[in-house]
Amino acid sequence: MLFNEPKILDAISDPNIVQLNRLEQRSYYLPEESTLSLNGVWDFRYDENPRLVAEDGNFYTSTISVPGHWQLSGFGKPHYTNVCYPFPADPPNVPSLNPVGTYRKFFSVPKAWDSTSFEYRLRFEGVDNSFHVFLNGKLIGYSEGSRNASEFDVSHLVLENELNELVVRVYQWSSSSYIEDQDQWWLSGIFRDVYFLGFNKKGYVKNFQINTDFDEQYLDSKLHLQISYNIPSNVQIELFEPSGSLLIQNKYDKDASESITVDVEKPKKWTAETPDLYKLVINVMNDSNDIISSLSQDVGFRTVEMKDGLIKVNGRPILLRGVNRHDHHPKYGRAVPLDFVERDLKLMKQHNINAIRTSHYPNHPKFYELTNKLGFWVLDEADLECHGFYEAVRRPLDASDKVEYDPEKRDLFKDAAKYTSDNKEWETAYVDRANSLVNRDLNQPSVIIWSLGNESFFGRNHFKMAETIRRIDIQKRPVHYEGDLNAELADMYSRMYTSIETTEDYSKQNKKPMILCEYAHAMGNGPGLLRQYQELFYKHENLQGGFIWEWANHGIEVKDENGNSTYYYGGDFGDQPNDGVFIMDGLVDSRHNPTPGLTEYKKVIEPIICTFNDGKMQITNTFDYLGLENFSASYIYYGYNDLKETIIQEGELELPEILSKATSELSLPKLDIGSIDDFSKILFEVEFKVKNATKSLPCGHLVAWSQYFIKNEKDVALLARNQISEPSVIFEDSRNTTRVITNNQNLVFDKIEGKVISWTLKESKAKISEIGIEALSNLNFWRPSINNDTPVDEPYWKKYGLDQMKKSIVNVSVNEVKNSEDGVLAEFVVESLVAPPILAWGFKATEKYVVYSDAIEKSLSLTAYGNPDHFPKTLPRFGYEFTVNEELGDNVAWFGRGPGESYSDKKESQKWGLHKEVFENLNYSYDYPQENGNHEDTEWLLLKENTGDLGLLVNSDRKFGFKFSNEYGVQEALHPNEIKKSKLRTVRIDYKQHGVGTGACGPLVLPDFEFEFERQIDLFVSLKFVRI
Repeated sequence: MLFNEPKILDAISDPNIVQLNRLEQRSYYLPEESTLSLNGVWDFRYDENPRLVAEDGNFYTSTISVPGHWQLSGFGKPHYTNVCYPFPADPPNVPSLNPVGTYRKFFSVPKAWDSTSFEYRLRFEGVDNSFHVFLNGKLIGYSEGSRNASEFDVSHLVLENELNELVVRVYQWSSSSYIEDQDQWWLSGIFRDVYFLGFNKKGYVKNFQINTDFDEQYLDSKLHLQISYNIPSNVQIELFEPSGSLLIQNKYDKDASESITVDVEKPKKWTAETPDLYKLVINVMNDSNDIISSLSQDVGFRTVEMKDGLIKVNGRPILLRGVNRHDHHPKYGRAVPLDFVERDLKLMKQHNINAIRTSHYPNHPKFYELTNKLGFWVLDEADLECHGFYEAVRRPLDASDKVEYDPEKRDLFKDAAKYTSDNKEWETAYVDRANSLVNRDLNQPSVIIWSLGNESFFGRNHFKMAETIRRIDIQKRPVHYEGDLNAELADMYSRMYTSIETTEDYSKQNKKPMILCEYAHAMGNGPGLLRQYQELFYKHENLQGGFIWEWANHGIEVKDENGNSTYYYGGDFGDQPNDGVFIMDGLVDSRHNPTPGLTEYKKVIEPIICTFNDGKMQITNTFDYLGLENFSASYIYYGYNDLKETIIQEGELELPEILSKATSELSLPKLDIGSIDDFSKILFEVEFKVKNATKSLPCGHLVAWSQYFIKNEKDVALLARNQISEPSVIFEDSRNTTRVITNNQNLVFDKIEGKVISWTLKESKAKISEIGIEALSNLNFWRPSINNDTPVDEPYWKKYGLDQMKKSIVNVSVNEVKNSEDGVLAEFVVESLVAPPILAWGFKATEKYVVYSDAIEKSLSLTAYGNPDHFPKTLPRFGYEFTVNEELGDNVAWFGRGPGESYSDKKESQKWGLHKEVFENLNYSYDYPQENGNHEDTEWLLLKENTGDLGLLVNSDRKFGFKFSNEYGVQEALHPNEIKKSKLRTVRIDYKQHGVGTGACGPLVLPDFEFEFERQIDLFVSLKFVRI
């Protein structure tokens, strides 16, 4: 094998050579009777440069698993970039340091195949980046297109009664690397399945294409088949109903077997909501009517049209509630096991997601079989991105890097397009990717839109791709491409990360629909703005939804020194240049478990919406096709009083017929009048659940819910007076401290620091203090920065010193109160300045403590001082912090939103109610450490004593946010295992906190959710021990 022959290696730097001896791409199927998997352990050799390989007797020095990546098997290292190339932008040339992996596998033709004369093929479902194939010492061919299938005819070289030696030479870089610059890890190797296939020479299907046309009423259909064979053949067509019953069985002789039309009366229509699949079987027959080869394909009767300026399926416009999905597994990279893919898809369905964009390449063929079965709208995308050229032209000019398309950015895109997208030399490569995409996936009913790739600017080669797709696809599915800003060739407008205002502007035209192919960047603690986008989609029919960026974090699992898993991102492997944590931007974490962002998305896109007015409930069905026949509606009236929750009444609602897009009104169930007076709050809650299990959802699965306060007053427990002053009070006043001692409590106040340093009750082991773990002050303005703060808000806030606000005591006054009718024992007043170093602005703060025998009430008043022009426009947060020891708070209860975290613009998924949780579950650990665990709209918080029957009740004169945690060093930590834990637990009571937005890539926090600077801030907090 002449691995180093110049003619062989020249292919990797020539954009006009995308294949050698590769067969034409065909519609996907594997011959049922003759498919041999070559997955498993292969011999392997790794070299840094293909031209320096010595061919000696001990050539293969290791073994490796296929499918897999060599960087995850101990060879080389993973490398992450989002936009920029990890090598000089010098197309079509590749780096001289071009790692190569040489794979070897021995195989035999199965004995069971001996009775048939076969054409033999090798099929590779995915090899990154490019590769040569050798069989029994002879060069078979070459292929590029990492995420596209490659098939080679090896009939002339297969040894039928001996071992066959298969060698695959994989190159990390080729000219095609310039157009595979997707936002993901650079990982190399044979990462999808490898097959040895046999096709019966006496007759087999070379290619076939399906189309299902409906009549004008979308009732009856015609099943059209275009079939090509290796030789003229007779064929039998069988169509089985979703139930499995045989519906049609027709035979066609050689003269009529290539173009077949079958009438199907009133078939069940396939949609993402009703994924009814028929099974098509194509049997190739000889003249004796014996079946000599066979294939099967799922068929969904559906038609996709661009009609009335909208994307319509089966005559109805659809709304995409979608996500962008990369191939990712925390251990195996893009070599994702099928059961892991299925788990992902079922998780999506459980969270009301109905659409997937295969960002930014065709997925594994089996993925589409699952999306057909489970029901998803799929935007199938070509394996194409060359975003790195934008950085090549932008950085020298220090030009615009904004998400929105301003004139400067548009001009730079034109310059970047000249490298490949608008360069005739690259036409072959671009068209090959369109060909591979469509020919493989054209029979999948879940595929409703083709996409020409991602972030590759716009040029002549995109027109060639679109022409190719429209020529091939007899279903005439619409074409998408976001870079076609004016929708010159695309059938729809498409944008990424546009503002709410820009998005709505597209509704003002009615020529073509608009989708957001990427929006609501789900990086870290976020995304915000989900509700605002969704309301636009509901309001304007031609805004047909979009795809959240993105489904999953791409962290790679690594064990730390203690054997615990942590998840690496860009730079952690020493990879340079890199785009750091930008690869951690998913609705699920690196293990593909839901984040709070996914929970929020599920709520915002729930398909059954309730509104309430004057004892009535309006139920709106936003499904595109489904009525609500398979959903139950159960309700509960909750009553709240004295820190307790009571179920007053519960039952089932009888739903009327509510067709898709329809609204129906119901009266709320009658509630006993006497019950109303027994509670300070009464909350009505309705839940909609699946009655009968579907392919993706179990019986009883919660799809949607709504709540409505019938009565909403303050809990009587919060209005109760404190205990009357005890007769025995010892008031010890020294130079530095004041101590208040009663039969029940011991409180120590530091007059120098102006804070409570210890407060205990004699009958409890609990201890409360204002000595913080890491805060510079018990009045705190900072939050550990979230990813969405990083580009704009964090540097802005740091410029104003909000991360370094320090408290400087001005005056402390102590007042012993005797014989108070209200039970007051003492009052402390602390006057201070809370301000950053260097700057000349800050707050004058007054903190008033009122001490009772079992409670402390604290009133905070902050007044801004300095030149108003020097005030920041927004604040990260403002809150009061204190600590408790480990004897308090193993179990926590609160009334407000929960049970998960919530923020002002990310809280709809959290129900109102009385929530109970253990300490360990109160916070959320993001793959990249940041602010977490806030609980918005809290009315009271109860920290329960671990061993006794007391609890610390925290409340305020306003709704507040709280966080309860023992973590510190979050701001500095780069991974969760670097966060420090204290034996003290910090209670954070927030007056207000800035929203989360999507500022890491997209719109910042909307004005309604900003913490706009306030010159006067007043906060009241009560800490009271209560019996529970």
